[in-house]
Amino acid sequence: MTEPVDRLKPLKVFFEEGLPGFHEYHFFQLQQPEPGSPYFVLTSLDNPSIELGAIDPFHFFPSYEFTLSEYDKDRMRIGEESSIIIVNIVTLHPDGLVTVNLKAPVVINLENRMAKQIILNEEKYPIRQPLFTVQSKVAQE
Repeated sequence: MTEPVDRLKPLKVFFEEGLPGFHEYHFFQLQQPEPGSPYFVLTSLDNPSIELGAIDPFHFFPSYEFTLSEYDKDRMRIGEESSIIIVNIVTLHPDGLVTVNLKAPVVINLENRMAKQIILNEEKYPIRQPLFTVQSKVAQE
């Protein structure tokens, strides 16, 4: 069952295989800067200089849905009654565009704190879905 992430205390999680691009790092902490916010920060506990922005995808994309494979459920020990949360990694591009990776959500089993970035087979979700554009103060002046 997917849990709402309205109020999440800092949560230490374990990526058995690491994250794509950061395979050597396995321990991360997921934090919600403000209660009720759809924004999160995923920080490597192995290398704290690595911080990734993340969002609650259901806040921005209410129809976002996918089915976890039995393989992924087994790897993460997700059972019928397990509580999970989903976040998606965001990227800030040099031009100010902020995108979210809907193709590869991060699934976290709240019972054992195992996490995995799952690459979905669904073609309908892009790797770089525009979320919004950040304009710098210099560009506005």
